[in-house]
Amino acid sequence: MASHAAPSELQQYVQQCQAELHFNASDVPALDCSTGVRFAGGGKSPINDFLVYKRINDSVDLAVACRWLSGGNRAASVELLIHNRQNGSTCFFSAKDQPENTSRPVSSLVVSPTNFASVHDRLTNPNADDYWAQPLELNNKRLLSDANGNPHPAGFTDSARCVGCHVEGPYIASRNIVPYLGRFGLLNDGHDTVADMTAANHYHAVGSGPYNNPGAGSIAFGAWDSIIYANIPEDAATHKPAGDCSGSCHSIGTNSTIGTLSFAGDTSASLLPSLTADINILASTEMPPVNDGSPFRWINRTSPALGGGVEIETFTASRNRFPVAQYQCGVPTVMEAHPLGNDLTFSTASMSAIPDKLRAFNLREGLVCVNSDQGPGKKCSNYGVAYQCSDGVLSTAILDNDTNANDDGDHEDRNAAVNAQIQAACGSAPVGIQAFVVVNNSYGEPIQGPNDKLQQFSPSGLICKDSDQPNGGKCANYVVRYRACRPKSDAYMARVKNAWTNPPTFTDRFLTTTNNVNGSETRAQGGNFQYPSQDWIIETVSGGATVRLKDVWSGKYLTASNGNDLAPVVVNNLDTTLMRQQWVVETLANSAEVRLRNIGTGRYLTVGNYTGDPYYAPIYSQSLSSQNWASQRWLVQ
Repeated sequence: MASHAAPSELQQYVQQCQAELHFNASDVPALDCSTGVRFAGGGKSPINDFLVYKRINDSVDLAVACRWLSGGNRAASVELLIHNRQNGSTCFFSAKDQPENTSRPVSSLVVSPTNFASVHDRLTNPNADDYWAQPLELNNKRLLSDANGNPHPAGFTDSARCVGCHVEGPYIASRNIVPYLGRFGLLNDGHDTVADMTAANHYHAVGSGPYNNPGAGSIAFGAWDSIIYANIPEDAATHKPAGDCSGSCHSIGTNSTIGTLSFAGDTSASLLPSLTADINILASTEMPPVNDGSPFRWINRTSPALGGGVEIETFTASRNRFPVAQYQCGVPTVMEAHPLGNDLTFSTASMSAIPDKLRAFNLREGLVCVNSDQGPGKKCSNYGVAYQCSDGVLSTAILDNDTNANDDGDHEDRNAAVNAQIQAACGSAPVGIQAFVVVNNSYGEPIQGPNDKLQQFSPSGLICKDSDQPNGGKCANYVVRYRACRPKSDAYMARVKNAWTNPPTFTDRFLTTTNNVNGSETRAQGGNFQYPSQDWIIETVSGGATVRLKDVWSGKYLTASNGNDLAPVVVNNLDTTLMRQQWVVETLANSAEVRLRNIGTGRYLTVGNYTGDPYYAPIYSQSLSSQNWASQRWLVQ
């Protein structure tokens, strides 16, 4: 048995990690490689790599790569990182070799890097110092081959520092692992993906000095930020990263010279392929997210906890934050979603096959259809439901407890009898629900449903509120993907923000539809991503000189009224002959602002003076002011 009288170098590093990333030692559990998902290998190959993920808190993620796992309890190597996606701080760990078993030297029972128990034994009860390499050891880990896989000459001493490959952000989104990073919401989650060292929340290795002053950091990791910076192509004019992950993921890491790490016990395959080799392999594949079905397109914008009990995953909320939304999609026509860590995906496309208006369809409540909610003289279809067990594969039999023959609808809701059937089939809480429409006495194809009662689920976004859930439930954290997009040259979805501010009561006012019937006024209201009435599809009119603005919520078009300068701007159904539904977007010199001139009236979209309610100001089409009114200037965001 051994004890440590003074903190080790590793313990001091972990304490710095906790301080900079903002998590507690107790937040990090012991982990088991065999409980992760395999992202590479299998069969007779020595490659048998697993990913283990743990969300430490709403800002901090932990990921473990266990490589060449064999026999369920040994691995060739284990690497772990902890990352704060809000401030960019990242900590790296690598398990030390355990020479007692040279064929698979590392235990797959991963010791928490915060476990510095004074009572420990390196073999039977290890703590962090027993399991993880000290920072200086990790910094000096040696390469066995160059970036192209060629063996190094004798005497080569360069180091395989983690940040030589983890260049553009904390995660290396290789072709094998990217579907699982998407499952856990780690791809487009707000973390820095271009390592812009000039940004306040830039990707940063804890213990490193500034990228231009590596001597200011620790002895072990002092140069790591400068290594990141050296591996990124720089724009000569701005000194910012020249690569763009939206166009070709990993393109900004092509300067990496870190080579391949092989395993001394088996050189038949690469233990850690070099980043350059990975880029070369992926150059001719779907590595860039050009295909809307690419796993690189999964977005996890926020969580219900960070959103004050509201989960907001909408296209306009993500449009300016994530390249996959900003550059690859004009207007989505299909949305897919799944809960974090669960790849049971539901979509607006499949749910559109449900023939009725449902009062409930989710894992919490089951399925409920009420006849009175349908059109005149129409009754609900007959439905069956099945609940998926924790492994996502096994499920209950199709439950069809109400055939809607003589009652008020079809009630396939969660009740005591249904819960007993689920318990008998699954033995634990279910993780998903499927609906089956009965047609000609046969069950149709399964339609996957969400975990929660959603306030909105449409091609333009998902919104879930804790307050809507029964029995005090909390919304899941959802990962979403936008598909079947209209090209940006044809149309794009955005919000339209007025430039006029009068602090402190009149700021950030957005073009908003007040109702969904013809002739409804538009108003300037405070921004809220929960309002689809603030989302507009800006459609190019044939010829390209003018546009129409279609409100997502009502499906109606922005229309200037006949009359004087105080005639309100409303929304109406599409009328291709009506010039008052066409607008010219006039750009302003040296500004991101624009003016919107109506073709039918020649006047400009203008926010009027409010009277009783500053959060509900009228909108008119008015003559252009010679005073350059801010109320006539807009930002399309």
